[in-house]
Amino acid sequence: GRFYDHDGNAYDEPRDIAGHSVALQFLGTFCLWFGWYGFNPGGTLFISSANFGDAASLAAVNTSIGASAGALSALFTHTIIDERKTG
Repeated sequence: GRFYDHDGNAYDEPRDIAGHSVALQFLGTFCLWFGWYGFNPGGTLFISSANFGDAASLAAVNTSIGASAGALSALFTHTIIDERKTG
């Protein structure tokens, strides 16, 4: 494990987790993004008439801005935490 060995004894420092597949990360991100765009703007068009395309486009823009804001927040938080660890 990351924190304990096979006998249940705690490590002095947590062990590093090996890197993951970039292809699977991209695939998961694409699936989530496709679902967001299918649900948010698609749901707006489904519950209203075709004349409300502005509401669907606003939902698509808000989805993009929300995803971008989440990515930037994670980037800055990770950078700040690493800076505090390393000085």
